[in-house]
Amino acid sequence: MNTHPMRWDALVFGVLFALVVAAWAALEWELVSAGALVVAGPVALILVGIAGIALTLRRKS
Repeated sequence: MNTHPMRWDALVFGVLFALVVAAWAALEWELVSAGALVVAGPVALILVGIAGIALTLRRKS
């Protein structure tokens, strides 16, 4: 059985998709307010972006 290399881009987009679904579910079930997601959304995007940049720099080193 062959092992395949990890695809970091797929992981980052998968985590981003999971965050979007989690935000939708939290709003749908009224676990958080829309105001809280206004702050949490950009913070999550910044963290995903930092992870992507770190992984890109790690690959080039």
